[in-house]
Amino acid sequence: MKAPQQRQRYIAAGGFALLVALAAVIGSVDSTTSFRVCFGVILLTLSVAQIKVAADLYKHRNNLLLQLFQPDSLSLFVTAGAIATIASLLFAFSEYDVTCALRQPIILTSITFMGNLLIGRAWRICSIISSTTTFAASGDEIDKLGMARLKVMNVLSTLSQLGRYLGSCGREKLRRNSGIRKAITFTDSIIVAMVLLIPQLLLQIINLSVPSVSVRMGSVEILEGVGHYTCESRADPYVLVVGIVLAAIPFVISLLINIESKGIPDKFRELDEIAASMASSFWVLLATLPTVGMIGQTQPNARAYLLAASVLSFVLPLSYNIAQPRLQNVTMSTGLARGKANIKQGTSIQKQSTRTLSDLSSSSRSGKVQDDPQILQAAEETSVMGKMFDTMGSTSKAVAMNQDILTLFKVEGDDFSWEAGLTLSEINSLGPKSLEVVVKTLTGSSKLWGSIFLSNPDNEEACRMRIKCCVDALDIFDIAPAKEQLSDRSVIFPCYSAMNFIAKSVPYVPPNNMSHGDFEMTMAENFVKETHYQQYHQCRALAFQADVMRRYGKYEDTLSVIDEMKSIYDPQLHSRVLVKEYVSDHCTEIVAASTFWLHHYGRNDEALRLCDQVIYTMLPEIEATELVTKLTILIPICRTLANQRETSTAEKALELFKTHVSDPAARAGGKAHPAMGLCVPIIIILKCCSSGGGAYADLNTDVAYMLNRNDPDWFESTYLTYFDAAWSTMCAEACLCLAKITGCISHDESHVLIKEGLKCLEESANTLEKEDGTIVNSMARSYYSQILSELENLSAPV
Repeated sequence: MKAPQQRQRYIAAGGFALLVALAAVIGSVDSTTSFRVCFGVILLTLSVAQIKVAADLYKHRNNLLLQLFQPDSLSLFVTAGAIATIASLLFAFSEYDVTCALRQPIILTSITFMGNLLIGRAWRICSIISSTTTFAASGDEIDKLGMARLKVMNVLSTLSQLGRYLGSCGREKLRRNSGIRKAITFTDSIIVAMVLLIPQLLLQIINLSVPSVSVRMGSVEILEGVGHYTCESRADPYVLVVGIVLAAIPFVISLLINIESKGIPDKFRELDEIAASMASSFWVLLATLPTVGMIGQTQPNARAYLLAASVLSFVLPLSYNIAQPRLQNVTMSTGLARGKANIKQGTSIQKQSTRTLSDLSSSSRSGKVQDDPQILQAAEETSVMGKMFDTMGSTSKAVAMNQDILTLFKVEGDDFSWEAGLTLSEINSLGPKSLEVVVKTLTGSSKLWGSIFLSNPDNEEACRMRIKCCVDALDIFDIAPAKEQLSDRSVIFPCYSAMNFIAKSVPYVPPNNMSHGDFEMTMAENFVKETHYQQYHQCRALAFQADVMRRYGKYEDTLSVIDEMKSIYDPQLHSRVLVKEYVSDHCTEIVAASTFWLHHYGRNDEALRLCDQVIYTMLPEIEATELVTKLTILIPICRTLANQRETSTAEKALELFKTHVSDPAARAGGKAHPAMGLCVPIIIILKCCSSGGGAYADLNTDVAYMLNRNDPDWFESTYLTYFDAAWSTMCAEACLCLAKITGCISHDESHVLIKEGLKCLEESANTLEKEDGTIVNSMARSYYSQILSELENLSAPV
């Protein structure tokens, strides 16, 4: 609030100075003509300045930093202010009916349109990026002011839909719910602004067209034979008062919409700017309006000047506080990021446009590297823009914003290159805060590149950049001297977690000619070392280490690490925090996975106790919407329970899986995560085990599915990575179970299922053994051999 309050004082002081200066002009001229010329020149100058700002906003409308501030709407906003400014000249021409009639409609309609544009811009940005929880909140969860804001937002959404419906002549259907984070265009915001303008337009049309309320020229005699013309309204001041009220309402609504709300960064709320502008106007009006009342009609020039000053006191601060800073901020940020600062910005900005290592950081007397506050400020502003683009789904623009952030830490104005990264000297020059910014930006960029890759799996560059950003972040954090100045090193933890996911899901080349095993083991050890004394991060690091050991077949060592993790891990305390920080509760996932390993190694009682522990103490902490996490947790548990070969245990597992995974996924339909397709074989196996060997209700449906599968290629590797079994082997077991049941009904169908199962195992053999004969996963291979043996025994003639 401090900066807006300072601007408010400056603007108020400037307004009073303008009053004094113009009063001197008025006093220095004797004729009406001279006054009008001076007055017109001043208003024309102000209007041209506003038009220049509007033109610059439109010129830079494609600038990434400016796009989120909706430059098209801002340009119209300033243009409307310029129209109101130049229309104030009509106050000086009271001898003509046309000027008397037009000045009120033009000025009030322009000001109303400015307020409506503020509403439209705030409504658009809030509707696009505001959090779902804010808009979905019930009346008990938000205060009265928030509830009023929510109702206003809903009304504006309805007006937008209604405007589109009427504009399309009924071709575009009305939607019952506008939704959240939807694509709301510039046109939608203009529709809202124009619909809200209708009452003022109707009033001014009536004012112009109905003789009984119109404004016309009249004359006033002051002294003997000496008089002048004035504008008189036939409806007294009622039409004017109503028009002023209609012009003021949009600004009150815009203040309401711009109150603080979850999910909207302060940078995009204009509450302070609007309030500062209204406060500045209040102080000026406090001087002008009483003076207008005192002089009455005796001094037409002074009256015209004071009325114009009243209009300008409202229009100019709005343009200065809202539009000008956006344009100036973009110019300065672009100069910082690209090294193209305008020479008019001043010496300090000039120095930043060409950076040396000494500009990036400085050293204190203790020899520690210090940060450049201006660079950090520019990085923070650009980061906000990038996050907004990411929230709005403009991933490529978010990547560009991150590249601009990293450019700030380059030397001699060079642009940051994803391929080249930062040099060793640039890394050494990073201060502690700068190091955090660089690491966060690279980690975030990895996620953005990952999103681009997932949307287009053929984009090899996105896949490569996703990996490189993570590796670069880890490497920079490891070698940067500023790392020693960080008391909290949690900034690097998400990068470790992201790299673990990448290592499991896509092929990559480890740095420094390291083997995959050495690189991942070292990375896991470093993660554990960095997280000492930070409990839930330590839990995640140990889960990471266990996962890496599991992938390289060190199951006994993995179980020891899990025991260490369980001594720290408290589901009620840590689970939800882990999900918030690392997307998923990897600790519960790795504990659940270990139940099958214990069973595999003959520690069955221990496995069953651990299953109960997961089901009753860990699973309840997972949100109902986290279906992928629940799937990852329950598949190994259900496999363990199904292998007990007891009907009651299989029934328990089936009910558990249906309640937490398959039924919610079925209700979600097409909106369910693609990974939900992984649950089909285990469901079939559980149905068969719980049926006691007899037919069950949807047996034929399951048989048809297994005989007509068309699974994505990634199912095979994903299942192996997360569940220590090839997907094709799970499908083969499902065929085996179905074949046992159908054998009592139809030998032909059973034979087809056995044949399909053996076909699946052929794929498993290729998955589990490399060309050089190396076994990829010993546990998965053992499971494959077991199913192969049972299928061969079942297919053998009796």
